[in-house]
Amino acid sequence: MLTPSEVSQCLNLARALDLITSSRTIGGVMYVYNAAGQAKAWENFVAEYPLERLQAMVKNQR
Repeated sequence: MLTPSEVSQCLNLARALDLITSSRTIGGVMYVYNAAGQAKAWENFVAEYPLERLQAMVKNQR
């Protein structure tokens, strides 16, 4: 389980990488949205893009 700080870091990195454009919580479940407006449950997103992977992706962009 991620700390609130790690969740913030993941969201900021995912936005910087244009993987997501927004997030919102519905019924206690957080969802992230991509540019096409498609929603994905946060748990599914973070399973696919863990913090370490997002950090590596940002490093590779530089």
